[in-house]
Amino acid sequence: MEAKTASEYSTLSKLFHWIIALAVIIMLIAGFFLDEIPEQFQGVAYMLHKSTGITILFLMILRFIWIHAKGKPALPASVKSWEKILSRSVQYGFYVLLIVMPLSGWIMSVAADRIPNYFGLFKAPLPWIEPNKSLAKLMAESHEIIAWILIAFITLHVLGALKHHFIDKDNVLKRMLPGKSK
Repeated sequence: MEAKTASEYSTLSKLFHWIIALAVIIMLIAGFFLDEIPEQFQGVAYMLHKSTGITILFLMILRFIWIHAKGKPALPASVKSWEKILSRSVQYGFYVLLIVMPLSGWIMSVAADRIPNYFGLFKAPLPWIEPNKSLAKLMAESHEIIAWILIAFITLHVLGALKHHFIDKDNVLKRMLPGKSK
């Protein structure tokens, strides 16, 4: 299913982008240090990590629906075809990774019999997942591998945006910043 084309990103699209980007960067940094947190704070830290991950999952699903309903601007005609392919691959890769990453964490938690408590408000089980140490271990390994792949994608994405802004001097970065892109 191909997204519609829009003249520029909507305010909601920009909001989704920056909220998810900030949350993902914080989650990646925090995720690598969760075990280093003093024991008395680990329960809260893990609860916040899991809750934020679940939030990212649902925000990504909403973002996917929104972008396909409202569309997104095409890349400038001056962009080479290989760059368009790379850009599209990274973009779709983000959608896959930012759905699979929190889902793997959620499955890992439930399989480890540590059902997430969503921001302390309610338990968030996955009824079709039962405690299973092997599955929990597989999901833990997957979660970490996905984190490293995500870091590579973020690096490519940022470098691409900076290239457009400083080398190509086009509007690609500006159209995702707050306000009008022109």
